[in-house]
Amino acid sequence: MRRRTIVLIFAVLIVLNLGLASDQTNWPQFRGPGGLGIAKDGQKLPVEFDQANNMIWKSEVSKGNSSLCVWGDRIFLTGLTDKKLETMCLDRKSGKILWRQSVTPEKIERVHPINSPATPTPTTDGERVFVYFGSYGLLCYDFEGREIWKRTLLPPLSMYGTAASPIMAGDYLIFCNDQKTGSYLEAIDPESGKTVWKTQREKFPAAWSTPMLWKNNGVDELVIYGIWWMTGYDLETGIERWSVPGFTDEPCITPVNGEGLVFTTSYNMKNNPEVIGLPEFDELLEEYDKDNDGELTREEIKENQSILSRYDADGEGDHPLRGFFNFLDVDRSGKITVKEWSKMISFLNSFKQENALMAIRPSSDPEEEPEVVWKHNYGVPECPSPLYYDGRIYMIKNGGIVSCLVAETGELKYQDKLRVGGPYYSSPVVGDGKIYVPSARGVITVFEPGDDLKVLARNDLKERMMATPAIVDGTIYVRTENNVYAFGFSK
Repeated sequence: MRRRTIVLIFAVLIVLNLGLASDQTNWPQFRGPGGLGIAKDGQKLPVEFDQANNMIWKSEVSKGNSSLCVWGDRIFLTGLTDKKLETMCLDRKSGKILWRQSVTPEKIERVHPINSPATPTPTTDGERVFVYFGSYGLLCYDFEGREIWKRTLLPPLSMYGTAASPIMAGDYLIFCNDQKTGSYLEAIDPESGKTVWKTQREKFPAAWSTPMLWKNNGVDELVIYGIWWMTGYDLETGIERWSVPGFTDEPCITPVNGEGLVFTTSYNMKNNPEVIGLPEFDELLEEYDKDNDGELTREEIKENQSILSRYDADGEGDHPLRGFFNFLDVDRSGKITVKEWSKMISFLNSFKQENALMAIRPSSDPEEEPEVVWKHNYGVPECPSPLYYDGRIYMIKNGGIVSCLVAETGELKYQDKLRVGGPYYSSPVVGDGKIYVPSARGVITVFEPGDDLKVLARNDLKERMMATPAIVDGTIYVRTENNVYAFGFSK
């Protein structure tokens, strides 16, 4: 009996050790465990790295914006090659591509120039990997690349293309398909691909935000950031539990949680203080009115680059006047007048959504209204999700503007520049007491968490970066436009 007890204890210890090891080698969805962007403690990560310094391996992959999904010795990502949508599996230790599976849709969905038909990040339950392509639908493979099930779907009605990623939540694969019409949230059995429950979201047009799972006073809850609303759903039933209005009409960031609060940003280009605002009509006339008649023709304004610009974004997302010409030329005279220009001002003034980082305390009682605990209106990013870590909230936006606030109160500790400009789409992640922030220009800035900005390194990979890094087992995995890199110390 004693020997049997010892054997049983030994077996339990092995299982526990394997579980701990597994925890260290998983980054199962967009932004890792829980979508929070926080790596497990106990990992030693490099501060300085590039192709000549602390690089373990480099692997060329097809182009795409999906971030990396890591489980055990496998890395999963997606890409596009010759109109084929690819799911790729890399060996985590060597970077070798173990397998590729591709599908060819009837038509590749229309996407924004900075987006990609391969933007949603894969997710995994440890046995299967799940991918979503807006042009094709949902696919499930085993870890050897064998197709288990698929669900072909029509391309969603979305002016920018798809971006929201599926996630594993409890026993379910969660898929949120917000589009112009027919939006829904669905829980899927990961083994069979069959629907467990499905909740209609008709009042929510197209959005690009990945769902968040958290525990709200003991209840497993999905938080969905849709157009104009933040909504919480019961994970087991799909029933709506709470909602908060006033959010952006183009949500693409993923909420995070901490201190019993949900944190999210709402970006409004109209009243974002870092945006270069509308010019006066007289300014446009001075620059473009060649015949001095006090009106602007299509030919005269064709050289205009933008009338509304994102700060330090290398021109990405600019709004040239020619794009609004038909909208403004109300009388179809072929000219824009000062009176017609007022329509542009009225259009922007109609944007009533918040421009703020907000902390929300959802109620545990569906009969009670959620509370917006605090708001902060400066440094609000459009694409990068916020990072909650050690009682602080960090935001990164175009121009490398970083903000640090007390999570509980919203007190601003600092707002500063990383001294790495340009647009930012990747979300910050943290590991080994260091925050890693990639810029689209290809520089990963490393800085210390805390109430003062202390930059440790600026690592220039000289490649465009859209994806968010993954941190696993002492290694930071980075996807650039053409490659996946593993950076860490030799083992």
